[in-house]
Amino acid sequence: MAIDTKMNVGASVRRHEDPKLVAGAGTYVDDIKLPGMLYVGIVRSPHAHARIKNIDLGALANEKWVAGTLTGKELRDRQKAPLPISWVIPPDIKAPQHWAMATDIAHYAGEPVAAVAVEDRYAVEDALDLVSVDYEPLPVVTGIEDALKDGATLVHEDLGTNQAYHFNVTTGDVEAAFKDAEVVVKQRMVNQRLAAISIETRGIVAQYNKAMNELTVWSSTQTPHFLKHHLAEMLGIPEHNVRVIAPDVGGGFGSKLNTLPEDFIVPLMAIVTGRPVKWIESRQENLQNTVHGRDMVDYIEIAARRDGTITGLRGTIYANLGAYCRFFAAGLPVLAGLMLPGNYKIPAFQVDIYTAYTNTLFVDAYRGAGRPEATYAIERIIDMLAQELKMDPAEIRRKNFVQEADWPYTSPTGLAYDSGNYVPTLDKALQLAGYQEMRSRQRSQNSGNPRVRKGIGMGAYVEVSGWGPGQATKGIGVINQLFGSATVRVDRSGT
Repeated sequence: MAIDTKMNVGASVRRHEDPKLVAGAGTYVDDIKLPGMLYVGIVRSPHAHARIKNIDLGALANEKWVAGTLTGKELRDRQKAPLPISWVIPPDIKAPQHWAMATDIAHYAGEPVAAVAVEDRYAVEDALDLVSVDYEPLPVVTGIEDALKDGATLVHEDLGTNQAYHFNVTTGDVEAAFKDAEVVVKQRMVNQRLAAISIETRGIVAQYNKAMNELTVWSSTQTPHFLKHHLAEMLGIPEHNVRVIAPDVGGGFGSKLNTLPEDFIVPLMAIVTGRPVKWIESRQENLQNTVHGRDMVDYIEIAARRDGTITGLRGTIYANLGAYCRFFAAGLPVLAGLMLPGNYKIPAFQVDIYTAYTNTLFVDAYRGAGRPEATYAIERIIDMLAQELKMDPAEIRRKNFVQEADWPYTSPTGLAYDSGNYVPTLDKALQLAGYQEMRSRQRSQNSGNPRVRKGIGMGAYVEVSGWGPGQATKGIGVINQLFGSATVRVDRSGT
């Protein structure tokens, strides 16, 4: 194969999707308008934990602009399978069945308990106001560490525990590494819970053809093929009769990977009413009901010699799954544990992961999902070790990086690192940044004013990516949907 030696590496490449978006000609879910369309509103629990004693829809009965209603019990009779968990790792995970609406108990603030379909978008809030729900508030638990304490309020009593699973990886003689260490540094670290906040909230339009038993869904999803499969499963419709269309999507960041309660409620409402329906998430609903990210607490200890050589590391990760285990959520703390060694050679390593349910919104993938959490933990403890030893943070990294002579390299958690040459890359970055000059300026500026402290941040990471079969993808359900295939078709013109 000839190689084009005139290729202009670094040249600006015009993106093919930009012209229509820049011109305002894109199509988002809320732009879709179908004849006879109804608008869906969802009644949600205001309590993080409450018994649902009664739902009164009587005030809607005589309103001509109300075209349909659903309660949790009605929906439960029609849902053939619970909301899916796609990453069942480890296989002994305790996971409650997650139905699209609460029936007897609401487990988080915002959980759907009923739904209405009305003729006019501006009547949605009026209809929701006419629904009366009698709740009996129950004790709540919201913090991951509190959820694992003896006597903690149980989020799901039928599980008998809040703990979803415990996962451990140990390599080398960890006890000896810490017993013989010349220096040990410890730190509790918090990866705070966060919301993704894409510019476009979630939206769904659903249309059902009863005569043909065909469902068409337009969704602001990142995973139309997953959604197609699971909708067919939950509704009991043959998969070839379900079509999912993902139009332009105004951001997702991982939060739109999931199949969430509304993904079932809205299509079911189209089936119940026999008319097209639309649901567009409000910003408040987005904050309460679109998956959150992170929410881990790490206890990290590192052992080293006085010359900066790392001899051991152990960590305990507490991960809050929220009220239910969602799509990939079970695997993300494991992914964080597998990634915890980072770029470093660590001869003795141990990580214990504890996950638990709380009366908070479920978490799932967000921007790297598990990998940023691991990077934060290892890089912060490396900086703290450098500070303790009064070593340059660049030097302690250079000393402990996996070296060129170490390839092929398998990490303490069993991951095969396929390539890497970290020390020259670090040196090049320091050179381009003018690192020594920056350190000189930092010392000068910090000595003049004790109230102004300027720092220089540094970080290194490797990342699990590519998602072929391997250590990090064990237990993923519907595994074939993670990998692609293609068909090449040649038409009569030879194109």
